Amino acid sequence: MKVAIIGAGPSALVTAKTILQAASTDPTLNPSITIFESESDIGGTFRYRSYSNATLVSSKQLTCFSDFRLPLQHNDHLTLDEYLQYLEHYTTHFKLREQCDFKMRTNVIKCVKVEAGHLILYRSQDEQHTHTPDRSEVFTHLCVCSGLHVTPALPNIPGLPPTIKGDQVVTQPMRSTETIASRIPEPILHAKDASEIVTLHSSQFKDRSLFRGKRVLIMGTGETGMDMAYEAVKAGAQEVVLCTRSGFLLFPAVLADFVVLGNVFDGNLPIDGLITNLFETAYVHPWIAATHLRWFVSDFVIKRLLWCLTGTQAGCNQWVGELEPHRLGRAYTFLNKSSKAMPYINRGWKNRNRFLERITSYLDPPTVKPEEVSVDLAPPPACVRQDGTVEFVRNGRKEDLRMRSRTVKPDVVVYATGYTQTFDFLSKEYPVPATVRCRDVFDPDDPSVAFIGFVRPGVGAIPPIAEMQAQLWTLILRNKIPAPLSTPHYYLLVKENARIKYGVDYSSYVSTLARDMGSAPALPQLWWEYGWKVTLIYCFGAAFPTFYRLLGPYRHPDAKRIVETEIYDTIRRRGVVGNLMMGLIPMIFYAWINIAALVLEKTWNFVSIFTHPFSARHSWKMGMDAQQNWPKARRFQSDFDPLSAATAPTKVNGQVHRQNGGQQQQRRDRMWRLFALFTSLLAIAVAPTGVKANTQISNFGPVLCRADEYGHLASKAADQLSAKW
Repeated sequence: MKVAIIGAGPSALVTAKTILQAASTDPTLNPSITIFESESDIGGTFRYRSYSNATLVSSKQLTCFSDFRLPLQHNDHLTLDEYLQYLEHYTTHFKLREQCDFKMRTNVIKCVKVEAGHLILYRSQDEQHTHTPDRSEVFTHLCVCSGLHVTPALPNIPGLPPTIKGDQVVTQPMRSTETIASRIPEPILHAKDASEIVTLHSSQFKDRSLFRGKRVLIMGTGETGMDMAYEAVKAGAQEVVLCTRSGFLLFPAVLADFVVLGNVFDGNLPIDGLITNLFETAYVHPWIAATHLRWFVSDFVIKRLLWCLTGTQAGCNQWVGELEPHRLGRAYTFLNKSSKAMPYINRGWKNRNRFLERITSYLDPPTVKPEEVSVDLAPPPACVRQDGTVEFVRNGRKEDLRMRSRTVKPDVVVYATGYTQTFDFLSKEYPVPATVRCRDVFDPDDPSVAFIGFVRPGVGAIPPIAEMQAQLWTLILRNKIPAPLSTPHYYLLVKENARIKYGVDYSSYVSTLARDMGSAPALPQLWWEYGWKVTLIYCFGAAFPTFYRLLGPYRHPDAKRIVETEIYDTIRRRGVVGNLMMGLIPMIFYAWINIAALVLEKTWNFVSIFTHPFSARHSWKMGMDAQQNWPKARRFQSDFDPLSAATAPTKVNGQVHRQNGGQQQQRRDRMWRLFALFTSLLAIAVAPTGVKANTQISNFGPVLCRADEYGHLASKAADQLSAKW
């Protein structure tokens, strides 16, 4: 088996390691792996599109691969240099350089399907950057790990000059501890007109010295945009303007700095380890998963908890830049976990009752100094005049109304606008990540082609997802499991006009992959083999990839030790109150919800036996078989839209399956409607007393759902169910 892997970032490294380890127990694989990388070293985006002072927003407990962990005493969040060192140690530990052919400084020009597999045409450079003659080679398998963050997405802003060529040239780097007062005064040259504005993408930014004394405009309020704004403040910029298109949802990577009745909470808990497994990712009834009810309930609770602690529901201590109400929640967007710039953005916006502030409050970090410049939030630029003045889009948001009286003439403009994905090296017969039907990894028609690392979690990290994807693909190559084609319920709920449509809920996605592989541990078996401690840690812990190495095809001897030490530590640090609020109480609530759904399903099946004594059982079985073969909605299709109703036969693993309908679909529809009514009544029941109800009545089929003004639990649940009709 000859495998070509395009890219040498974390996804590529873990894919190569997974295949090689599988070959150690399965001699039929006998892999020969070639890794193509356009840069001169491993690391991908983490090495070549990084900047000084950058830190990962995902915790070490989640980001590290399941069988290669960092010391327990290491900081929760790694710097980029530390993570690159981790990848180097990972490569050395598993002897990847000895077992794989790393073709560095090599660009893949074209991939074409041929009878023997995949013909790859590539071009290399030597150390003097001289091109060598083009070469070609045939591989039996192709794995694309080029990553989400490679090609910059640059909006067209009339009047702005082109971006600089290459990366920022750093002549005098600034230390992260350097203060404004300690700097030696130097002349500052401001842009006289638009042609003198320095424009660059965030991938070209390397050091905060670029912002010293400048007027800075940053486009984009993702995590990188927030980092850029913070770097500009700490560099002593004269003015910092941060542009947002439709707002953001801020939640710090670490939960800390709360004051409740004079008691300071500084537990420093990484938020990506707070979601529990039991009844949220494990033992979840299919109806609950299909309606995303857990997401809406958690949003409902978190908004009110944030209001109690910080005075605002827009985000954690976020007083401006809020999302529209229908997009405010974990079900709809990526959490922005870079919160260092938020104290500077809040200036002039925070307005909370003093009495409530004495009861609960959120503390700004001690590094925030009053003499430092504020960060002004603004709409995106519409154009830049010839004299360098920026005209902003008039969108009616409150930051727009405030900026209408301001004149902004930047010296430096940074596009923190993310990246776009291009696969121009693939010929037209290849799929792309948005169209593959098996867990966004491969297509059942041709499992020899895989895309690893092309989904992004709302909260979480891509490397552990890539590890799970690599494990799934390797099992498929070994013919150990069938191609999973069940209807997915892990996509974030985005609209068709959203720029990023490859978002998933981390816990839902990795637990789905674990069930596909047979790695998701059953509680009785977990208790029988490992005892109560490991079982309870699994129930109260988040979806860490090491949990899925306890049992199943990727069982690892060190998994028990890692669970009982490092992962247990994430639960211990929550304390009694934290485990009650974020563990036991939600677990009990979701348990009742899942039990109610199970009772309702069994009751309906029992009634169906008497109402349709001859056809009920057979029809229900056929209906379940049909559900397994439903065509997967393209990632660009919102979960709000119905799945494809096409009746064309689907070819899976060489076999043709036809979609079933008719009477079975009608019976399933009645069950969905009854469950929609149940969730509607539940949402109204949990709505707090005294809350003003929305007078709008939305008609979803035969069910009338009235939603709470804030949570919209009933309408959202019924909206998901209506997609099945």
